[in-house]
Amino acid sequence: MDGHASRIGDPGWDLLRRISIADPGSAAFDEARALASELPDPDDLLAQAARHALVPSLADFLVQAELLPSMPHHAQRHLLGTLHWNRFKTRRYAIEAARVTAALADAGVRAACTKGVVCQASLYDGRGIRHFGDIDLMVPPEHRDRAAEVLYRLGYTGAKKFDHRTGELLDISRSLQLMYQLYPDHLPHFFRVPADDDGIPYFMVDVAYNLTWYGSSWQILTASALERVVTVNGVPEQDDRAELPSLDTPYGFLFVVLHLFREGWFERTIREKDVRLGQCADVWRYWERLGRDRGDEIRNIITEHFLEPAVAWVCRHVDDVYGSSLTDELALGDYCDDGWLHSAGAVDGGYLVWRGSFSERLRDRRPLLLEPGSEPPFAAAARVRSV
Repeated sequence: MDGHASRIGDPGWDLLRRISIADPGSAAFDEARALASELPDPDDLLAQAARHALVPSLADFLVQAELLPSMPHHAQRHLLGTLHWNRFKTRRYAIEAARVTAALADAGVRAACTKGVVCQASLYDGRGIRHFGDIDLMVPPEHRDRAAEVLYRLGYTGAKKFDHRTGELLDISRSLQLMYQLYPDHLPHFFRVPADDDGIPYFMVDVAYNLTWYGSSWQILTASALERVVTVNGVPEQDDRAELPSLDTPYGFLFVVLHLFREGWFERTIREKDVRLGQCADVWRYWERLGRDRGDEIRNIITEHFLEPAVAWVCRHVDDVYGSSLTDELALGDYCDDGWLHSAGAVDGGYLVWRGSFSERLRDRRPLLLEPGSEPPFAAAARVRSV
């Protein structure tokens, strides 16, 4: 955690950055506890944690470090309520994911869970501190229709959105339906409203059938990734078990990396929901816990599929945030041209640039300022068609 990443000059951000990768007994935990001995502005700290989907992580850290009483009383109640709710929701979503994937397997659909529902178990020890809002599934393109049929049988409905004002499911807009048709790498989201009223308003399932994104020349055969599925217990150290199929480490790590690139490089996703500190923490944790020991396999997949530019874009920025060495360990230094690292793909097919470090981009409360730019190295491969 030393080096350029520590020169941010914002005590709340510096603390939150360490909390995002802190586990009890780790160096980051001890560093965070030392920083929190004089707790930064609690209102600002809570606001930053909310913006980066890290309120459960902040709450758990304050509890484990015996620092919760240093927060204002009502902030303590909010933190504890959020932590316990996230643990409850995580357990329910993991059990639902096990139900869904078991039904898919019975129907002959190859599937693996990705992102939050498995990361919370394998990267965060199932402590219920990793925020996520849906069940992400990966299926082969040829199984997408059969997967949809299984979800319909399980009580889900497709191409919907949840109206939080009325509590009803509504059809998604025509323009959004058209986007799914133009860029076919996901099915429209599926929703199910539970019959029992125990606090879960809905379950949402996101079915993807492309590890990267439609139109890019950077492609990994989904079938190859799904040949190496491993099992993760979605609720470790609990009486209930939720056996979840998950991508094996090399593909799981690259999926998390490429998802961060997609949300951090394309203008459309930047405008909708720019990247968060928690996503950087996933990449760091994946490498530290699982990826480094499989580094040769990861490098081979990167080379085989010409993924170096996208992976370098993410790893170099994660290194900026945490002072880590992923870029060097994956031998990606040749793909860290500054024009590439500070580029973005515009909606109109052109290119944009942004200024400053990635840490500053994450920390800034304002929307990211994107300015017109020329085509940077590697960008043509990022998209054959605009997304």
